[in-house]
Amino acid sequence: MDKIKLNPVQRLPRTFEQVSKQIVNYLTSEKLSNRSKLPTERTLSTLLGVSRSSLREGLRVLELLGYLDSRQGEGTFVSEPPPFIVPSRVLTQKLDPASLKHYYEISIMCAEQIVMLSLQESIDNNIFKSKSNSPNNFWSEFAYWIESLSSQLQNPYFLSLWQNTYHLLIENNYFLHRDAPVEINTFVESFAEKDESKLKQLLFTLSRIT
Repeated sequence: MDKIKLNPVQRLPRTFEQVSKQIVNYLTSEKLSNRSKLPTERTLSTLLGVSRSSLREGLRVLELLGYLDSRQGEGTFVSEPPPFIVPSRVLTQKLDPASLKHYYEISIMCAEQIVMLSLQESIDNNIFKSKSNSPNNFWSEFAYWIESLSSQLQNPYFLSLWQNTYHLLIENNYFLHRDAPVEINTFVESFAEKDESKLKQLLFTLSRIT
């Protein structure tokens, strides 16, 4: 017996999804750049042919996604959406220890990629200036060093991914009781010496912190 081939049923887009897409298409067609101010809700609802309530839903979604920036008493402005979005950050939701551990592993993986690419591209390590000599401040110093390197890379998405995961961990107090067994100067000096194996070993040490 021949098998009946079933075509997947396509889900109809919800109203707020349709309106969100219409708004994004409007921003593109009007070539509204970052920080450009949007028309009033009344004007925009007329232009797009949607109700004010549907428009507000679409605007709210795009604000959460970083496409728009709403300022009380000033209006709504075009913003630069991040290439990576962590839903729990958008919703300020606290995460369980297992999820935080996974995000920490991703942050170290991203940090290693940034460090290795920076070595290959001969990124200037001298841009980094230590903020503090306190050993208890390792994580903020490490983050500052990684961001100093990644800001010079050709691909800005590495910086965005690193910042998303790192700030998620900070917001959930992940580093509060986790002391690093190394110092930031060890990383900086190893990078200056282009000691790839030493850097990988240092990053592996960080990855084993529980």
